[in-house]
Amino acid sequence: MKQLTIAGLMLGTVLTAGVPAALAQAPDALVAAEAAPAAPALPELETTRYEDVFSIAFPAGWQVSAQPDAPQVVAESAGATGSLPAMRTEITWQEAPPQTVVGQSLEAIRAKGYTVSRYDAITIDSVTAVRLWLSEIPDGLPNAFVTYVGYPTATATITSYYDDTSANIDPVLTAIHQSFARANTPPAEDAAPIEN
Repeated sequence: MKQLTIAGLMLGTVLTAGVPAALAQAPDALVAAEAAPAAPALPELETTRYEDVFSIAFPAGWQVSAQPDAPQVVAESAGATGSLPAMRTEITWQEAPPQTVVGQSLEAIRAKGYTVSRYDAITIDSVTAVRLWLSEIPDGLPNAFVTYVGYPTATATITSYYDDTSANIDPVLTAIHQSFARANTPPAEDAAPIEN
């Protein structure tokens, strides 16, 4: 529980301060990335749009469905060709600031007893996004990769569930999550201020 509290404080700081991804990564992660062998080629991604709200790309052949309620988009690797393991990705769009959404999400993670094994920050769609890697999820696929893409008054939560924990899955999950983009022009109060 102490680890989750520290993670929550760090995530809140990243969301409010907008720390660049390179500064948010731990030095150990950078060393591990430099020492890792070359990753296999990523699968071809196909873009899916949800109404005029957002777009995201999934590996070719994934089954994608949309619905009006959260999660608005669900994509599964079932039936896809290639060597990808079983995965499911859900995207939820909420008209609430990231501090609210991430805070509620961390409380739910803590209440369910999931383990946060890693976290960092990255830029997606020109905004700071926070990523969590969860494990020990009891139903179906036991691991999750969660990304919160925060805008001033809205937040996208991208959650990928998977079983395989090999290093080969990280580039695929990262490519899916980093392909996220808000489709519509934000209202004036949601736009970033212009600096002179």
